[in-house]
Amino acid sequence: MPPPGKVPRKENLGLQCEWGSCSFVCSAMEEFCEHVTQHLQKHLHSSGEEEEEEEEDLLEEEFSCLWQECGFCSLDSSADLVRHVYFHCYHTKLKQWGLQALQSQADLSPCILDFHSRNIIPDIPDHFLCLWEHCESAFDNPEWFYRHVEAHSLCCEYKAVGKDNHVVLCGWKGCTCTFKDHCKLREHLRSHTQEKVAACPTCGGMFANNTKFLDHIRRQTSLDQQRFQCSHCSKRFATERLLRDHMRNHDHSLLCSSVNHYKCPLCDMTCPLPSSLRNHMRFRHSEDRPFKCDCCDYSCKNLIDLRKHLDTHSKEPAYRCDFETCTFSARALCSVKSHYRKVHEVSGAGVGRVSRGGRGWGLKS
Repeated sequence: MPPPGKVPRKENLGLQCEWGSCSFVCSAMEEFCEHVTQHLQKHLHSSGEEEEEEEEDLLEEEFSCLWQECGFCSLDSSADLVRHVYFHCYHTKLKQWGLQALQSQADLSPCILDFHSRNIIPDIPDHFLCLWEHCESAFDNPEWFYRHVEAHSLCCEYKAVGKDNHVVLCGWKGCTCTFKDHCKLREHLRSHTQEKVAACPTCGGMFANNTKFLDHIRRQTSLDQQRFQCSHCSKRFATERLLRDHMRNHDHSLLCSSVNHYKCPLCDMTCPLPSSLRNHMRFRHSEDRPFKCDCCDYSCKNLIDLRKHLDTHSKEPAYRCDFETCTFSARALCSVKSHYRKVHEVSGAGVGRVSRGGRGWGLKS
C-alpha cells in the first residue's frame, strides 16, 4: 500500500461528459476538453441566433450551464459560462484522481454525502492569470493554466547559495521563497494558484492533497470504528492524527481566550481570526449585494441565496413535503419546513423529508 498522501495515478482516466444527455467518455484531458469545446460552441452559437431574433428580451437561460446537477447561469456574459464549463472539465479529472486515491485504500468506504452536489463548483469571476515574473498569461481553461505554471517551475534554473548549496527561486509576483528542487517548488506554487489534486467522486468536494481527501472520508466512519476520543468535548475520530488536529483547535481556543480577540469596529462582535472578522464585516455590515434577480428588485450577497430566490419565480412549486399521504408543496424551502413543523411534528410522527427535484432534506422532530 502506498504511503499516506502518495497515491500512484494511472494515465488512463474515465472522463465522462455530463453535458445534457451526452454519454461521451475518453481517457485523455486533451480529447475531453476538445469534446466539451464543441458543446460550448454549439450552445453559444444557438444562443447568439436567439439574441438576434429577440434582442430586447435576452433570457438568462442563454448563458446557462447544461452540465448535469449544476444549475449555473451567467448573468453577465458568455465568457463567464466558458470559464465555468472548462472548470467542469478540470473538476471531472480531479474526481477521477480522487476515485483512484480511494480505491488504493482498501479499508475505506465511499463518501456518504449527497451525490447530487457532485457538480457544484466555485464561481470563476475572472481569467486564470499567471503572475510569474514577466509572464501574465491569461487562461479560460484551468487545465491549461496549471500546466502552464508547472512548465515555469520545471524550467526554473538553480541559483547558487553559498559554496555548495543550490536552490530554485519562486518567480511568482511578490514571493521570495526558495526550494531545494523543482518538485518542492511545484507543490509551493499551488498556494499561489489554488490548484487542487483530488476531488471526492461522490460529493464533489476538492482538496489540496490526498491526505485531506482521505481525511474527508475517514471523518464519515461509523461511530463504532471511531476509537480515538477527545478529552475536552468527547468527540470521536477514526485516527489518532485526526484527533491531534482536532485537539489543536481546542488549544487555539484556549489561547484566544487569554488574549484580545479581533474586534469589529462597528459593533461589539469579537472574532478569533482576521478571516472570521472579514466574513462578519461582509455579511453583517456591508450593503453590497452584487447578485441581482432579473425578475424583480431582489438582490443578495451570494449566489446560493439568489438561486434559492429564483425558485420563488418558478411556475411549478420547487419543494414538496415527502410525508406519507401529504401533498403539500411550495416555491420556498422555508414554507415547506414550516408546514412540516406545524402539521406533522404536532402528531409526534418522527422524521419527515422535504424534496426538491429528486433531492431531499431530512427534518428531525
